[in-house]
Amino acid sequence: MCGIVGYYGQDEASDKIYRGLKKLEYRGYDSAGMATAGNPTIKVEKAVGTVDNVRPEIDGTSGIGHTRWATHGGVTEENAHPHVSQEERVAVVHNGIIENYREIQEEHLEDVDFKSETDTEVIPHLLEKKLENNSITDAIREVIDILEGNYAVSAVLNTGELIAFRKGSPLVLGLTDDEYFIASDVTPFLEHTDQAVFLKDDDYMVIDGDHRIFNDGEEVDREVQKIDWDAEQASKEGYDHFMEKEIREQPKTVKRAAFQDRSDMEEARRMIEEADNVYITGCGTASFAASLGARYLREAGSKVHTEQAHELEYRKDEIKEDDLVIAVSQSGETADLLSLLEEVDSDVLAVVNVVGSTLARQSEHKLYVNAGPEIGVASTKAFTAQLAVLRLISYTLQDRLEEGREKLLDTAEKIDDVLERNKKSVQELSEYLTDKDHVYFIGRNHGYDMAREANLKLKELSYIHAEAFPGGEFKHGTLALVENGTPVVSFLKDDHFEAAYSNMMEAHSRGADIISVGTREVEESKAHISVPEDENAEILEIVPFQMASYLTSVKKGNNPDKPRNLAKSVTVK
Repeated sequence: MCGIVGYYGQDEASDKIYRGLKKLEYRGYDSAGMATAGNPTIKVEKAVGTVDNVRPEIDGTSGIGHTRWATHGGVTEENAHPHVSQEERVAVVHNGIIENYREIQEEHLEDVDFKSETDTEVIPHLLEKKLENNSITDAIREVIDILEGNYAVSAVLNTGELIAFRKGSPLVLGLTDDEYFIASDVTPFLEHTDQAVFLKDDDYMVIDGDHRIFNDGEEVDREVQKIDWDAEQASKEGYDHFMEKEIREQPKTVKRAAFQDRSDMEEARRMIEEADNVYITGCGTASFAASLGARYLREAGSKVHTEQAHELEYRKDEIKEDDLVIAVSQSGETADLLSLLEEVDSDVLAVVNVVGSTLARQSEHKLYVNAGPEIGVASTKAFTAQLAVLRLISYTLQDRLEEGREKLLDTAEKIDDVLERNKKSVQELSEYLTDKDHVYFIGRNHGYDMAREANLKLKELSYIHAEAFPGGEFKHGTLALVENGTPVVSFLKDDHFEAAYSNMMEAHSRGADIISVGTREVEESKAHISVPEDENAEILEIVPFQMASYLTSVKKGNNPDKPRNLAKSVTVK
């Protein structure tokens, strides 16, 4: 995720901002920058690459800084933050997405010469216009009324004031006797102070020697809290592990994945429709997303082949110049995937998380899933973001892009409810699994891919032996391993309910303990994970198993962020 740092005090702002940005490097980023107020001008430094590429010698005692994870616009110095208004009276850094930025450009800023491709750049121009005839607080409030989306914004004015406002994305104020810090989390200022104020949604703040916080036109008091975290704990935002934090982030990350530019989606559509053959591939969790993606595209009328990248490489001679490979990857650095792509002459469409990765650079077209940095080795939010983007491709092929986007946003809104509804079941399931040595997962069609991903999550985190099978294949040998008390997880998808139920009963009649997943609970279940009807049900089905796997890992004394023998990015074949 992008990182924000702001400073107001007596010292050189650029040095404090630089050191703060270094503390946010764990979030991942592709460019960085800072701006300071040196009345009457704003000084800006920004660059592609690391924070170290930005010189921290610009003068001024108030300023802002940013590490960018690209969503709108490529990785360029022009797109790096901060962005400056036309008369250079305002510089802005921003996390999140301004959903209506194109409408703002057309309706409010038609006379502005934009310098970047970002959604962020509308904010400094809006602020500058509103400041012409308003106080600072009124100007901020009018801008907030125009913006749509989730955002955290900090700005510095050429007269030295520091301002901030948020909706849906975190911002925190750090205080000392004579200094103020603004940041995405507390890590940038923990070395200076343990006193913090966490801004609430729709809060806006002005710092000009003192700090004042407002909400809906009224000045408000916000509690000053003492922070007991160390830097690593703070980067986890209070969670015990990155994995739990990343599971909980999915309502936001699925929404971000859904906000793909129409032009990017239409280009993906063109590539698929013009290809003689389409292959979709990945490794590990990404390969299960790819397999589901193949099903989505087939349902939209496309003929699609799918196989894991390391195996598809043995069929490389089948892939011709006029074909298309859709490559799915979180890191964009997976050696087996890149090795395949080096061997084929076809175009590549990347569905990737890490901006500027090798896969992103070497593909003819790319769709970023925008999940933000995923620190936990076991993929969670990147998987559901990949599913969202692959679903969006399918919707685009059916001329349903905007309808599909709304459906995905609706799915994202249900994630927290699914976790809460199944909280007790997930807790009890994790307790039950802790003492088990073997677990089997079965499903049909989409349910088989869900079985494979749920199985992978459990075994890589808990070290319990787990296997996944198509429901119809389970009786062809593996059923011999089922005895009294063997846990069998069955995905009972509505479109193949009767067949999946029959496979489940074959296990139950041999003494298996049944854990069912779906919209309908069955009386044979020892435990049931309840999921509402939804066109994008796979996103909702996997989240409880991510949490159950996480909790099982913790109960067994494992480190869920760093499972043994595994790496986040597998860069060897």
